Amino acid sequence: MLASPAVPGTASVSAIVVSYAEPAATRAAVQSLLAQTHAPDQIIVVDNHPDAPARAALEGLDVELVRPEHNLGFAPAVNHAARAARGEWLLCLNPDAVAAPDCVERLLEAGAPPDVGVVGAQVLLPDGETVNAGANPLHISGLSWSGRYLEPREDGPPRDALVVSGAALMIRAETFRALGGFPPGFFLYHEDVDIGWRARAAGWRVRFCPRATVRHDYVFTKGADKWFWLERNRLWTVLTGYEARTLVLLAPLLAATEAAILLFALRGGWLGSKLRAYAALARSAPALVRWRRFVQGSRRVPDRDLLDDFAGEIATPLLQHPLLGVVNPWLERYRRLVLRSLRSGRT
Repeated sequence: MLASPAVPGTASVSAIVVSYAEPAATRAAVQSLLAQTHAPDQIIVVDNHPDAPARAALEGLDVELVRPEHNLGFAPAVNHAARAARGEWLLCLNPDAVAAPDCVERLLEAGAPPDVGVVGAQVLLPDGETVNAGANPLHISGLSWSGRYLEPREDGPPRDALVVSGAALMIRAETFRALGGFPPGFFLYHEDVDIGWRARAAGWRVRFCPRATVRHDYVFTKGADKWFWLERNRLWTVLTGYEARTLVLLAPLLAATEAAILLFALRGGWLGSKLRAYAALARSAPALVRWRRFVQGSRRVPDRDLLDDFAGEIATPLLQHPLLGVVNPWLERYRRLVLRSLRSGRT
């Protein structure tokens, strides 16, 4: 399980940027990687756009450009690029993000302990002073949100986390391959949640490094496709990530969560996307069962040792409702009750 320590200055890094539109932004992201104090040994750009606009934008830059025959989506594109990666670490950087010059060096320092498998940067909004994401909470329902969103940027040493933002995420190539990469069928969204959860369950540490920063041109957008992928992938992660007895204990809460999201979807006009997510999971049931066997077979840490790091309450500026003030204390009590039951061996 333990890897060789990553020593800054010697550890090799393969950076992966998945591009679709806005080739000028992709060029800026790549230029920020080339300007690092510890520059990646390899930069792979996957251009998912059918017209390959990144080719001209990246002319003159030392990158390996991959052009699939069709739009793979983010997670499959990273899986594809990882097969050609030579580095000890894989760095995923969003095409609309620009890394500070010492970002890679800081991430490698945070990942130096051999039991660290995943390291994430502090993701800032374009002003460079306001937080977009970083150490992101993971609720027991599988919901996850941007940690410290809209708060002032923080400073401090690296610390352990459960989930770090996929906008600037570095993972040992060894860890990524042992985990099977990102899950099958994940086109967009939630892959950072899934990989962090599975890395922790497999015995790797996940760390957040506030002093490794990127600026992200982030806007929280809503749309039918986004809600579809968020819900489809959240449910996939929940159904494959928890141990069977944990799923049994959480079943009432998970059912209540589904009812609340269905109502939220109805009022928000995306009920069709939510129902499509159910249908997509049903169609992929055989693949989900196979993936669940793989995930549980790679587990080294039981849920009773993981649930301490899950959130019971839902607290984010992105989701505010008066009922949360009433419901949140009960959600946290439920989490603690499940945790006690797991530790006592009762179901």
